[in-house]
Amino acid sequence: MVAAAWLACAAPALARPGDWVDGVTPVATPAEPPSIALPMAATLPNRAPEAWARQDARERQVYNVSRPTLTPMPASMTGTAPQAAVILVPGGGFQFLAMDNEGYDVASRLAPLGVRVFILKYRTQPVGDGIDAYKAAIKATFQRGEGAAMRAQMIPLAIADTQAAIRMVRAHAGEWHVDPARIGVLGFSAGAMAVLGALQANAPDARPDFAGLVYGPTQADSVPASAPPLFAAIAADDRFFGQQDFSLISNWRKSGAKIEFHLFSGGGHGFASQPNGTTSDLWFTEYAAWLKASGYN
Repeated sequence: MVAAAWLACAAPALARPGDWVDGVTPVATPAEPPSIALPMAATLPNRAPEAWARQDARERQVYNVSRPTLTPMPASMTGTAPQAAVILVPGGGFQFLAMDNEGYDVASRLAPLGVRVFILKYRTQPVGDGIDAYKAAIKATFQRGEGAAMRAQMIPLAIADTQAAIRMVRAHAGEWHVDPARIGVLGFSAGAMAVLGALQANAPDARPDFAGLVYGPTQADSVPASAPPLFAAIAADDRFFGQQDFSLISNWRKSGAKIEFHLFSGGGHGFASQPNGTTSDLWFTEYAAWLKASGYN
């Protein structure tokens, strides 16, 4: 499932893929909403502190994440009826998390739809202390294609953190006014890989009730028993997953599970909150319509 996909990142495709790394600059750690620490079966050795960088004026990244957390976003809807929940799982090649493009910006669009939104900050690969070490690491990845084996070691941790987030929301459903039978996950890029891994693990207590993969894997033979409804969207010119076949989509459908799949003619990679003037700009409209039609808002 992951052999061809370790490079997945949050940056939109440019004329020369990887050039975006040259423009990354440090940024002070922002004030974030209160978060909840997630349990870990094993700790991640990382002496460098968690830090933030900026890709451009609108996109912040966090790296050296060694302790996973779940951030409940403020509810924007009134009323006492339990809501469906969506846990956002950002991407970043397992080296960073695209907290604006695939986290806070998406959360701000989801909240008015009548769902309770959470953002997962899962563990990422240690890349050393300071912006120079971080840029050297992501240049090796996104400009030279190095280090696949090391990043692959992070995938099981990202899956475990995704499962821990699902368990946490379900355990606190009453407190957070969430319907425990309508807990979903929405992953982007590497985050979509983590979501797919959690789906395939099919652990009874960490099984989402619905799921979304945005510019993530489309190729996989393994479909969990009684697979939940799945939303998937990708651009045909996606840099990282665009050459995969659609066996995941076909097998999900053959299993009898519900699936909605959008293959956009263009849009590259990383279009979550970054309009490109392509039909991929409509992905969120389609996702919102799917949520409504499926009874999740």
